[in-house]
Amino acid sequence: MKCADIPDNEEERLQKLKELDILDTLEEQAYDDLTHLAAQICDTPIALVSLIDENRQWFKSHHGLGASETPREYAFCAHAILDDQLFIVEDADHDERFHDNPLVTAEPHVKFYAGVPLVLDSNIHVGTLCVIDNHARKLDEQQKESLEALARQVVTQLKLRLKLKEMEQLDHAKDEFISMVSHELRTPLTSLKGSLGIINHMATDLDEQTDAMLDIAVRNADQLLVIVNDILDLAKMEAGKLEMHFEMLDAEALLQDALELNKSYIEQCGCHGILKIADEMSGTMIKGDKQRLLQVISNLLSNAAKFSPDGDEIVLSLEKSQSQVRISVTDHGNGIPQDQQILLFKKFRQLGKAGNQKLPGTGLGLNICKHIIQAHQSEISFTSSPGCTEFYYSLKEINN
Repeated sequence: MKCADIPDNEEERLQKLKELDILDTLEEQAYDDLTHLAAQICDTPIALVSLIDENRQWFKSHHGLGASETPREYAFCAHAILDDQLFIVEDADHDERFHDNPLVTAEPHVKFYAGVPLVLDSNIHVGTLCVIDNHARKLDEQQKESLEALARQVVTQLKLRLKLKEMEQLDHAKDEFISMVSHELRTPLTSLKGSLGIINHMATDLDEQTDAMLDIAVRNADQLLVIVNDILDLAKMEAGKLEMHFEMLDAEALLQDALELNKSYIEQCGCHGILKIADEMSGTMIKGDKQRLLQVISNLLSNAAKFSPDGDEIVLSLEKSQSQVRISVTDHGNGIPQDQQILLFKKFRQLGKAGNQKLPGTGLGLNICKHIIQAHQSEISFTSSPGCTEFYYSLKEINN
């Protein structure tokens, strides 16, 4: 038996296998389909997607073979990866490299082998798509071409895996960066906002121009802090790191708090808010994170106020829906255009100025609301037509 030489780029080859993060993973239908086709086309009992690591050949797919790996020194595939072309052994018994190979003299009694190297970028051969038979034979030209075509599809799957890994890493790096930047910005902004608030409260003898400039500074500090908090919240949610503190809550009291917190903002938009509580909802309890649910309601109220005509009545409602507690916010503006409705819960999406947007937003609010409500095992939905838009979600009622 002759062991295969070590490829000249072995270090890079092993590094690429590590980047793939594919060794010892579960079977996947995409690879199994390709080995099934290879066996059918070549009329062989065995077809494999074989990857050669430092000490073994491991099979990502092993059609017709029970083993999931064999030692590298026995592997026909270790020879096949040394070239770019289809590697064929028509009769192992009469080939000095393989006639006494344990895979030939014992199970699975390899007599015929044909393997196409799987070549990634930079001429890195990570393994093969191969077919095996237990008697000597040949492949015709059509079978050879088909096996090479299927091998290219295996390579496509491997490259797709690398691309997905790269995207996951970029996504993680982006989330870490956003989180870090948001933290670094939030502390000084909070301090700035607090200082401006104190100055604004204490200053009584300012001229009209200075007072207007101070008011602009306060409003912009508020807006910057909202943006930073939204970005930080979203980064935590997408990373699965947002902490939720569930407790028993009085649903009516929660809505009263939400309306009071947003009263000045609603009035600033030229609207007024009212609370509608169904008679049977008095004393109804729900389980949730109070601050996060207030965040959701506040976002819905502020959106309703921004996109409503002056004098509109923004309605915050609490009612029973079967065994659920239904919370909704309704406005009477122009409604959401049909072509924009599908984008509402996407990140960084805002309605255009045609929606009578009075105050700027981040385009993150509804996406954050969606994450929060999903964390409460529910979904947020809406209906909209000219003159009436309603956002709503339901939470499970907790019996006393």
